[in-house]
Amino acid sequence: MDRKVLKTYLDHFLPREIIGPVIIVFSLEGVISGIFSLYVPQEFEILSWAIIFLFSVWLVAKWGTSGEASEELEEKSEEVREET
Repeated sequence: MDRKVLKTYLDHFLPREIIGPVIIVFSLEGVISGIFSLYVPQEFEILSWAIIFLFSVWLVAKWGTSGEASEELEEKSEEVREET
């Protein structure tokens, strides 16, 4: 796969509007982990985080492949392919 096309896909699925909140969440990781451990037993903590991670990936992928966003991605990738 062409690097420019790959960059187009990454920019589509991880737009700058998502990167900022992700950085904020990681900076608050200790607080979130503390609250999370109040409600989830320690032996299920890794499994719970894995479920949350997979759900997040699924949600972003679903958003990126739905209707208008999918058409926009195809247009951008075609433009990049035409440039090279």
